[in-house]
Amino acid sequence: MRRLVALLTIVLGLAVTGGTASAGGGLLSGLLGGGCGVTAPVFLPWGDYSGYYFAPNGGFESGSSNWTLSGGAAVVTQDNEPWYLAGFGTHALSIPAGGSASTSVCFGLTYPAVRFFAAGDGGDATIHVRVVSRSLLGVLSVLDGGTFTAGSTWRPSPKLSTLFSALGAPLGSKTMTLQFTVERGTAQIDDLFVDPFLMKG
Repeated sequence: MRRLVALLTIVLGLAVTGGTASAGGGLLSGLLGGGCGVTAPVFLPWGDYSGYYFAPNGGFESGSSNWTLSGGAAVVTQDNEPWYLAGFGTHALSIPAGGSASTSVCFGLTYPAVRFFAAGDGGDATIHVRVVSRSLLGVLSVLDGGTFTAGSTWRPSPKLSTLFSALGAPLGSKTMTLQFTVERGTAQIDDLFVDPFLMKG
């Protein structure tokens, strides 16, 4: 809460300071992030009216580019989520129990939620998401993004809010790394999107 109050104080100060619009705008951009991509209500068929931008290689059509895989995680073919929210594709990510995958996405206080498609391969799978933020000064912060169970068929994940992760991250963070770890079963993940405003779906 203290961090949020401090941040809002800075933002308001910049907003009312005359003659420093350019400098203030640059600092404001550094604090809040933004400009991460065009958004669209891609999860509208599931009652979610929020706008999302598509994460870089969020559909794994470029293999493991922009991702770090470990513990047996691998990109697989001919197993895309069936709604093709990011366009036609033939790839997805498979993560066995104990495996993990991570990717860096554009981040700021105004980028506090993520959503993607997930399915358990041959049964339910439990997926744990963590958020790693690094400030402009190199300060590291690891926060919990949430845990959920994916069933055996492709479904959208719950909206995993990183709002409190954003507030707990070091001031001036510019990127965040999302870490997906499978605690039980084998999970498949596809089409990762980021909601810039955490609007109520």
